[in-house]
Amino acid sequence: MRILRARYRSGEEFLRHYQPSLQGGGVFYPTREAIPLGSPILVEIRFPELANSQLMRAFIAWRRAGKHRTKLRAGLGLEFHAAEQKRRDFCVAVAKGEIVDMVTRRHRRLPVTLEADWRVIQDRETHTSHVEDIGPGGAFIRTTDFLPPGTEIVLDITPPGSLRPLEIAGRVAWTRHTVGEEGIGIEFKTRDAGGTRRLKELVRRLEMLEAESTIVEEDLAEQA
Repeated sequence: MRILRARYRSGEEFLRHYQPSLQGGGVFYPTREAIPLGSPILVEIRFPELANSQLMRAFIAWRRAGKHRTKLRAGLGLEFHAAEQKRRDFCVAVAKGEIVDMVTRRHRRLPVTLEADWRVIQDRETHTSHVEDIGPGGAFIRTTDFLPPGTEIVLDITPPGSLRPLEIAGRVAWTRHTVGEEGIGIEFKTRDAGGTRRLKELVRRLEMLEAESTIVEEDLAEQA
């Protein structure tokens, strides 16, 4: 899936580019490139106040040509996918200065909706939950089966196109108890470069899967 990197010099500049008139919210992305309307993309939002860049699913809602005489910039209107409401609101809150306490991550996270099994090491009980975002460094799992930080777990995710699940070791880094948004943040533990490479390949395959599913959703919407 195409990634557009929207970088702003400040939260204030992000808010100037923010497009509240779009149903899912979105941003204006300055460019002269004519990407077809409706094309699914990933947009990476970054500005200094945001400790971690946010990668969100979106699509091309509109485009406009620039006008040199009036200094109107050419660009695209990127509308966020409906599932990105929480990340969208988070970016807006950070830009407004309403959120300032954030944990810095080493790796970018890919937003996904993916079923996965997990279990505590040395425990036979398996839990089935949904992964909400994932990257080479960790993942967020939606669950109310809270575990103490530091608990070691094994996460089983079946990569797209594979028959066997990929077994990933990790530990609970933090928990979220907000009603309706409960879950646990997992930090992956890789013992060698091969493990890191497999995780990166998993994320790459998931990016491709997200692109295909978004295209199908757009086609169904056109047929409705």
